[in-house]
Amino acid sequence: MANVTVSPGRAGPVEIAIQLETTDETPLTAKAVSVTLVDTQSGRKLAPVEASRDGEDSWHVKVAQLTPGRWMLGLGISISEADHVSVESPILIK
Repeated sequence: MANVTVSPGRAGPVEIAIQLETTDETPLTAKAVSVTLVDTQSGRKLAPVEASRDGEDSWHVKVAQLTPGRWMLGLGISISEADHVSVESPILIK
């Protein structure tokens, strides 16, 4: 599971904070995390961004410019050399 916070949640530069958890809600340690963003209306896809580690289970990314609208946020999570997980969720930028 991933707890994701996008702030400030409006057009312009945003910071994305990611906290990873197992299904039992204990911290999940990953080797790497990448973030992709796709504008669902235009199909425009931003280049994937590698997240920086903040702690054992915490990561963050700064995105220079998001436009208003609905976006699909994707996380690529590398747990080990052989174990990778991808998750996606829509977000709204005002």
